[in-house]
Amino acid sequence: MVLRLCLPRHRRGVRLAIALLWSMAACAQAAGVQDVPHFIGPLATPAPPLPKGALNIEPYVISSRSAARFDGDGHRRRSPAPMHWSTSIPIQYGVTDRLSVGGTLRGQYNRLAGGSRALATGDTTVAASFGLIDAGGPHRARLALTARQRLPTGRHDRLERRDVPGSGTGAASTTLVLHGQAYLLEGRLRARASVDWTLPGARARLRGRSVYGTDTGFDGRIRLGHGSGATASAEFSVAPRWTLVGEVLYEQDGGSTLRGDQGHGSAERRQRPSMWRLSVLPAVQYHLSDRVGLIGGLQVGVMGRNATALVAPQIAINMGF
Repeated sequence: MVLRLCLPRHRRGVRLAIALLWSMAACAQAAGVQDVPHFIGPLATPAPPLPKGALNIEPYVISSRSAARFDGDGHRRRSPAPMHWSTSIPIQYGVTDRLSVGGTLRGQYNRLAGGSRALATGDTTVAASFGLIDAGGPHRARLALTARQRLPTGRHDRLERRDVPGSGTGAASTTLVLHGQAYLLEGRLRARASVDWTLPGARARLRGRSVYGTDTGFDGRIRLGHGSGATASAEFSVAPRWTLVGEVLYEQDGGSTLRGDQGHGSAERRQRPSMWRLSVLPAVQYHLSDRVGLIGGLQVGVMGRNATALVAPQIAINMGF
């Protein structure tokens, strides 16, 4: 689904996003915080299951831009790309003390030629997390397994019809994530880590111009390879309201196979190369209350192959109920 808007060229979207986050915080009736360390989680590393009956919602606003790209040898090459805005809304609910279910809604906002804007829905993810270990003691170590199913609700092909950027993958894929956390330094430091594996074989039908580089007139399919990733993060409480966050993110894509016809009657087969990227994500948290907090940070791609050198500032509000 795509909705076009006509807006002035000034940065109305920035002010609107910030105002929305602050108004949501006010609606949550933020109050004082207890004099204990507070954490709401880093930007990328997943959280363990919630307690039974608990609900967590954390809307993100993300600005993404790249002025360079890592080539097949890992060298940084200049490759400017337009900035675009996106939103991600993870939602998690505790069914039992060990089982949580949830999902993530996504959207995208782009400025088009002529000054108009386009809003588009992105792919949707549904997930279930099960706690494997929930230990007591000073470290309160927890280990969980999460299964995620990506649903292709975004636009990925026939992009020439509305002359808009793609907002989805077109493929339903399954990802398994093993993740855990522990507390250190008498509870002032919380460490999290995760590894994930996306099963190979997801397929998408492609017609016309698509997010995979096909052009008008193409008709075919793409088979995606496996994907994998890992994260490690640390949250350090410097004051009851303030928490510093450091995080590292590794992403890997095993490549894909494209087959189809460009419209001249001859079959085409292309092998898209694999990619990987290593990013750092520094962030800071500010806790308005024991249940509401803000996090603002930045994802910076520092090295990789066949990947964009992504720079993505982002801000989110975390609300627990």
